[in-house]
Amino acid sequence: MPAAQPLTLGHVVVAPHRHVAGFYDLDVEEQRGLWDLVSEVRKHVMAAQHVESVAIGFEDCEEDQGHTHVHVVPRRPSVELPAGIEWVTK
Repeated sequence: MPAAQPLTLGHVVVAPHRHVAGFYDLDVEEQRGLWDLVSEVRKHVMAAQHVESVAIGFEDCEEDQGHTHVHVVPRRPSVELPAGIEWVTK
């Protein structure tokens, strides 16, 4: 799912400052920081988009296929999620 093609208004991609392929290539402090930021983004997206839940999509890439990141997607009836992304309610 390319970042240039959001699934819906309010779709946000959260990535760590350090460019690494896999989540577990980050140290524990960086992992915690990433999830803390995802939590904050989730709150803001839900409030700004007036939705009750979001989809959280976690990318843990192979070395040559990109970098780890997390998608936060407002849940709307018209949004079809790609395989591997699930709805998470508040």
